[in-house]
Amino acid sequence: MAISCPKCQADMRTYERNGIHVDQCTECRGVYLDRGELEHLITAEAQWSAQQTQPPARSEPSQPSYSQPSYQQGSYAKPYKKRKNFLEELFD
Repeated sequence: MAISCPKCQADMRTYERNGIHVDQCTECRGVYLDRGELEHLITAEAQWSAQQTQPPARSEPSQPSYSQPSYQQGSYAKPYKKRKNFLEELFD
């Protein structure tokens, strides 16, 4: 028996990620959770966030350093890539 999407009536695909059953529409890509799955997601997110550690704070140098010329124009540094959170990894 195929489940149909409550929004567009298309077929839904059911899959399991990290012990959570997720129903996703094949057309509108809507995500639907069974009863209790949202609470399970919130608990899993809290546990995942608690495991992430913050980088240690930078300590100030013991001696003052001489200022270096800065070349802020035309920087070729790579942009900072934001780390995905638990929910982004779940639906990736």
